[in-house]
Amino acid sequence: MKLAIHTDAAPALRKNFTMREKTVRELEFLTRLTGKKQSQVIQELIHKESEAKRNELRLEKLRSLKGRFTGLIGEEQSIQRMKSERVL
Repeated sequence: MKLAIHTDAAPALRKNFTMREKTVRELEFLTRLTGKKQSQVIQELIHKESEAKRNELRLEKLRSLKGRFTGLIGEEQSIQRMKSERVL
């Protein structure tokens, strides 16, 4: 008896959708080229696109942080002044 093992915790779901004829031809091209099933090609493309979008969002968040950490030392303060004022 063989067991089907899925890497995802959730069971597989079947979604029916329609595509334009040109898209279907491109999908058939990719399946022939890669030797994979259509569902595998679609899954891989979705995962790649999702990861790219997540990376874009992370980069936007990182860019929004740029400059937030400047000015931690007050305008009137300097490292040299802080060193000279410290008690040994």
